[in-house]
Amino acid sequence: MAAPNAGGKKSRLTCQCDLRKPVCSRCARYPRGCIYSLSVNFVGPKRRPPDLAIDLSILANQPTLTPSPFLSSTESKFFMHVLATQTAPVFFPAAPKLFVDRLISAALDTPHLLYALLASACSHHGRLVGDSTGTSRTACLKFTNRAISGLNSALSDRTQMLRAETAMTAMTLCTNDVCNGNMHVWRMHLAGVMRLLTAFLEQPSMADPFTLCLVKWFTTLDVLAGLSSSTSVTHGLLEHFLETCPSEVDDICGYSLELVPALTRIGQLAHQDTLSHQDMQEAQMLDLTIRFLLDRAVPSSTLTTHGPELAHELQHTHLAFVHCALLHLHRRVQGFPRDHPAVRDDIRNILTAIQHIRPFSQANILILWPVFSAGCETTMPAERDLIHTRMTNMRGLGMGNFTRARDMLEVFWAAESPLPWDSYFAQQGHELVLF
Repeated sequence: MAAPNAGGKKSRLTCQCDLRKPVCSRCARYPRGCIYSLSVNFVGPKRRPPDLAIDLSILANQPTLTPSPFLSSTESKFFMHVLATQTAPVFFPAAPKLFVDRLISAALDTPHLLYALLASACSHHGRLVGDSTGTSRTACLKFTNRAISGLNSALSDRTQMLRAETAMTAMTLCTNDVCNGNMHVWRMHLAGVMRLLTAFLEQPSMADPFTLCLVKWFTTLDVLAGLSSSTSVTHGLLEHFLETCPSEVDDICGYSLELVPALTRIGQLAHQDTLSHQDMQEAQMLDLTIRFLLDRAVPSSTLTTHGPELAHELQHTHLAFVHCALLHLHRRVQGFPRDHPAVRDDIRNILTAIQHIRPFSQANILILWPVFSAGCETTMPAERDLIHTRMTNMRGLGMGNFTRARDMLEVFWAAESPLPWDSYFAQQGHELVLF
């Protein structure tokens, strides 16, 4: 559907679902989730977002949550409870409580966001209780159907399109794709989120910490997608904010945002067919840059909100990412063999960081990429056992992408391929996003 030309902004959302209720006909026949394409074009003078001094404390004055007219059924109220008590804490294990409260508060007033989040809760609950084809699946399809219908309507209205809640709805649906294994559509949805966020960020006034958290959520998925798959497409939306972000471990991503440019560049270099002498010199400089980021503190707000145990673990999720960045640099860019001393040091350092995180802590949600990467590169039985046990524990958190990652790790071990894992899976025609 095309929006009227209002101020040079156009939007279109094409849905292959017929939006029947409670579940569209296509989804009933092919229960892989709705397939839609999202296209948002922003036409007009380019504006750089203003310099932002983000202070999450301004969220402290949010009003107390009140019942929403959109939570009209016992089912929707149940899954809202699941969202608030189980799904949101798993998706954002170290996030400020105020961010999660704002997310839920916004959803209570925004039907399409509410339904997208309820779909997440349905899927998560289904995996937790082992109900992947029954009641939870039907409810998930129903809420996804409603979220897409509402998102379609929002994109037809310029004022609704340029709201953080609209981008959040698309981001939630994209995340659901990854968690539910809908790998045939997630990249298309991610590109749609990027266009929505780009249009939103070009507004002259959007100094909102909720927006920054959304951009960081998008960046987490975007960067890891570029590092995990056979192609590297990283959109760089966080660049607008990097100068204002503190030099500390981020409580959404689980690592310092200063690491993002290095991760992005590693993904780009790893996917080049050939590397020049200049590229190899850049790789050596990247090594030094990454090592410089090892010593980063955890925000004091994390200690206050989540306590000393999670704050300690967040320090080590950051270290796991730093050493995993070095591992990917050494293996995929510089081409070091698995038994190279630098590669072995990287693996040992990742495993040391992992062992500082409790086996069943929700902080494990943040480190799928380091855990999987270390598992693929080690040939040591004791190290493989440690990784396999940790990934088995992670399945209990109800994230479907963790189950698929463990299964693919077992396939990679059985193949005994000398190739880096991303090259091996690309040859097999498989895609995995370690988010």
